[in-house]
Amino acid sequence: MKNKLMLVLTPILLLLLSVVAYLKFVNVETDSSKFKKEYEFFNGKDTSYGEKYLNIKVRSDNPIKYSNYDEVIDVIENKTGIIYLGFPECPWCRNAIPVLLDAAKQNKVKTIYYLNILNDRDSYVVEDGSLVYEKDDKGKELKGTTGYKKLLKVLDNYLTDYTIRYEDELYETGEKRIYAPSVIFVKDGRVLGIHVSTVDSQTDPYKSLTDEENDELYSIYEGYINKLYSNSCKVGSSC
Repeated sequence: MKNKLMLVLTPILLLLLSVVAYLKFVNVETDSSKFKKEYEFFNGKDTSYGEKYLNIKVRSDNPIKYSNYDEVIDVIENKTGIIYLGFPECPWCRNAIPVLLDAAKQNKVKTIYYLNILNDRDSYVVEDGSLVYEKDDKGKELKGTTGYKKLLKVLDNYLTDYTIRYEDELYETGEKRIYAPSVIFVKDGRVLGIHVSTVDSQTDPYKSLTDEENDELYSIYEGYINKLYSNSCKVGSSC
């Protein structure tokens, strides 16, 4: 009886060991690991402007969820959540994201919806005194994607005007703009706030935040997170 049992269990044990070994050596990429790789990839590399990308360390246990415009708009209109709009080449984003992820970790945030908006936005330049669409490396005009334009309409009341300053003259595009990084805090389909960039005192995004600036930005994010997941609102204050 014992020998028969061993004959049955041995193949099962070998199969389990094989599965464990396979999972150990195969890299299963999650949204968290993908995001970490995406942002740390630029550490120390040169930018096209002659600067160096800031070295950052992204938490491996980050709650990032790669999203799309339909999902993000659904959260804004109907749900509760945090949305991060940015891209890894953005120097302001590279300062902001470690702070955001630390605040999320300390406050047990389970999900941050992420959209890389680098190639989705429309972009203008001034030529011969007039605004024209900027072109990419292949000569295609950057008119903005359909998803981006839908999101502009949804966030219209919360966004600033898209203006271009050229040779001391200000040009109005007649549109709004989503600047990076933008972190949107939504509760029950109501936008509590959108925090853009980092803090007012930071003027050079290619340098790390000071300890004081880091703490200030952390407090901003944490304040919104606390409002987001609180169960009640005080009279006379936002929530």
